[in-house]
This record gives sequence, structure tokens and C-alpha cells, in this order.
Amino acid sequence: MNKTSKVKSVLEVLLVIGLILFIPLFFAIKTAADRQEAKNTPVPSAPTASEVPEINSVAVAKQPPQCTFPLAQTTTAESTPEEYTFSEPPLVITSPNSIGIVEWLPDNRRVLITRDVLDNNNRYQSIELFNPQTGETQVYATRTTTVNAPPSWLSELNAVVYPVMNILKNDKINHRYEFTRQIWVSRGNPKNVQLVADNLPNFYVVVKPGLSQIAYLSDKQLAKRNASLESLQSVAFDSTQWEYRRSIYPSVPYELAWQPGSSQVFLYSNGDAGGYTFLLDVDTGKVCEVNLSSEVDGSDWATVAHWSPDGRYLAVVRTWGAQPVNSSDLAVLDIATGKLYTMTLFPLDVQGLHFVNDIAWAPDNRHLAAIGQIHYHNQELGNLYLVDFLSEQSVLISSTQNLGSGLGDTNLLWSNDGSQLLIKCPTHQEDRLCLLSVQKNIQP
Repeated sequence: MNKTSKVKSVLEVLLVIGLILFIPLFFAIKTAADRQEAKNTPVPSAPTASEVPEINSVAVAKQPPQCTFPLAQTTTAESTPEEYTFSEPPLVITSPNSIGIVEWLPDNRRVLITRDVLDNNNRYQSIELFNPQTGETQVYATRTTTVNAPPSWLSELNAVVYPVMNILKNDKINHRYEFTRQIWVSRGNPKNVQLVADNLPNFYVVVKPGLSQIAYLSDKQLAKRNASLESLQSVAFDSTQWEYRRSIYPSVPYELAWQPGSSQVFLYSNGDAGGYTFLLDVDTGKVCEVNLSSEVDGSDWATVAHWSPDGRYLAVVRTWGAQPVNSSDLAVLDIATGKLYTMTLFPLDVQGLHFVNDIAWAPDNRHLAAIGQIHYHNQELGNLYLVDFLSEQSVLISSTQNLGSGLGDTNLLWSNDGSQLLIKCPTHQEDRLCLLSVQKNIQP
């Protein structure tokens, strides 16, 4: 073997020995490096409740922007207060079952009412026009199941629009039933009525003051119809995206009040965690939250809401906190300046739970009639007041234990011409309505 062959053989032997030594060393180094990398990499923690994906989850609701006012921080001129004189309240109608008063018709003679009827063990509700001066009634429609949402009057059609619970299946043994929410219209014949909408998420329907344009909540939108009940352009409105308070209930019902002379609708609701107070523009879909508290982040909400005849003020029966309601007062919001006027009717040192039961506007846009109640030791005292909210003064009109019914019900109505005040005056045995004549005193 020559010298070159010997050198080549030695190199081959060294190469083999090197590979034998290098391969274990390579894997040893890689393992150590992997361990170090694993040591330096954070280990993901167990997902928190907010990180755990939920089946059929919905986006987290957010609080809408606060409403702003065009004349904020502006002091406006106050009107001269008017004076009123009220008669004693004579009885005009009685019933063994519940009577609901809804609204005065524009003729100032008739009132839209509901009356629960029990006929041969069949219970239904009658929707009627009632003349408190003559006692005459005209049945416009009936609904087989009592619905808290009231009907409304459509002047152009001389008709009533009303919500109905349409029972699809009634399992009386297991006390279960299926239903849909509907809206119907009657032009005066209870046997000839027209279906307007079905499968709605909410019972309430609202009529624009002065015009028979109606609106109601449909599937994630506010639907509108004109005086001929033809569909108008709807606007998107998904209330669940604004319901930012936790609730055990899957849906929240809303009542609606249309501001006169505008495209704004006030939506208000209550639930187990408190209530919501929104303004919705029915033309643009813009939503804002109405703050009814003196605190910036207050949680006060409305159980009753009425716009003044000119649309300048929003009066509400206001409460706070979560259910059950154990107190309420009167609040009036100036929609131009944003100023909030608040009043309690009874002196605060009077023992018991204080409530404002219901309110009704006078035609002068400054005065309200209001029922105040005290609940104390299973007794109720009801007073009727005339309230001048701008001067924060109230005058007692009448005092009786039988005045008004449940909180949230309509318990009094002031006629559009200001001449009559209809009020619920029930006893334990029957429901009753009383009528006060009103005289406006001319100022010198």
C-alpha cells in the first residue's frame, strides 16, 4: 500500500468516528435547547369565563350615547301659570271587572277604554268608545286574552289599532301555551277586523300625535305604516345591543311614546335589573339614552311616560334601582335644554312608601294632574294634585282611599280641551270611573 492510500484510509476511519460521536451530541444539544425554549415560553392559562366560547352567544351589549339637547345650559322664559277649578268627582261607570282608560278622542266627548268581561266562564276583553256624559258605549273590538299593552285611536281611519296575543297551542294540564304577538285594526265592527302584523317581539304599538302614522317593534327594526296602513321605510333597531344591564329574562318589553311634532319616539321598559330609557329617531335610526337622574351615571327609569301637548316636555313617573318598585316620584325633562324637574307629592316626613301613581298633562303644557299614594301598614291613601312643575308647587284637589289602581296603569286622563278629568276611583268590590269638570280661571 502506498503512502496516499494509507492517508485516505486514516481519513475515512476518522470520518466514521466523527459521525458516531457527532450524532448523539447533536440530539443532546437539540433536546437541551428545546427544554430551554419550553421553559422560556409562557404556558396559556385556563380560559376565563369571558374567554370561553358560548354556543349561540350574542355580542356584548353596550350603553348607548347620552342624549344631548339643542339649548343645553340655556335659561328659557317661563310662562305665566294658569289657575284651574275642579268639581267634585261624580261616578260615571261601574264594573265588577277591571276597566282600563286609554285616551280621549279628539272630539273631547268620547274616551277609548278597555273592559274585562266574564261571560259563561269565558274571559275576554272588550275595546270600547265610552261617552262619560251620556254613558253610551260602542264596542269596537274584542280580544280573547287580556294584554297589558293598550289600544290606540287612529283618527283618519276612525279606527282602533290594538295588540293581540294569538294562542297557537294551549296545554292546560301542564300550564303551557304557545302564542304569537299580533296587531289588528278595527273600524268599528268587531266581526270585521284587519290583521296588520304578526310574529312580533313586542306587544306595544304607538301612534304619531296628530297623524295616523303607527310604529311598532318588529324583527330587529322599528316598522312604520301610514294612515292607509301601507308599509313605510323601517329603521334598524335591535334593543338587545343596548340592554347593558344583566337580566335573567331573555327579552325586555318596551312601551313607546311618540313626541308630538317630531320623529322621536321614547322607548322605556323595566326588568329585574332596572329599566331602560331610550330616544329613537324613527327616520334615521339614531339611538340615545335619556338620563332621568340628577347623577351623571344614575339608573333611574320610567314606569309611565307622557309628552306635553307641544312636545317640549317629557313627564314620567320615575323610580330607581331593581325590582320590586318601592318608591316613585314625578320627573319632567325639558327636551330643549335638558333640565330635569323632580317632585315628590307627599311631604317626605309622612310615614309609608311614597308613590306617584299616574300623571296627565293640562293643555297649557305647564300643569299636570297627578295621583300620589302612600302605602302604610296595608293601607293606601290616594291624593289628586294639580302640579306646576316649573315652580315646583302642587295643590291638593281631592283626597280619598279609592283613587287610582296599579302602578303603571292609566288612572287619569285630561281631555284635550282641558274641560274634563277622568279618573279611576275603584272600591274593593268593583272598578269605577269618576269625572271631574274643570274650569280655567282667566287671569286679569
